[in-house]
Amino acid sequence: MDFTKFVAMLRSKSISDVTVTPHCGYRLQVRGIPKGLVKELLYNPQGLRGVIQQAPEGRFKLYYAYTEDKDLIIIVDARHVKSKLKLTVVTVFPQPSKRRTKVKEYGGEE
Repeated sequence: MDFTKFVAMLRSKSISDVTVTPHCGYRLQVRGIPKGLVKELLYNPQGLRGVIQQAPEGRFKLYYAYTEDKDLIIIVDARHVKSKLKLTVVTVFPQPSKRRTKVKEYGGEE
């Protein structure tokens, strides 16, 4: 999936399904991050701060506002199925906001 198509579908809230890998589920538990919060962020992209495409082609790194000084990084594999997105959450981790890569802000530029 190309970057432009992914961002457009994410903005339009065209997500049909969000699944979490067993590894990610375990890491969420260890890090004290609720699985429901991750799904809520993905379904409502208001807090999205940036998107970077990674390898392999359908993998994306999403930056969401988490706390005042931290971002929540969500790595997803995306598939396009019948005009909807099917997301598989690979991993989630908090990161200091000042480490945010210089990326286009959601709806503008930094």
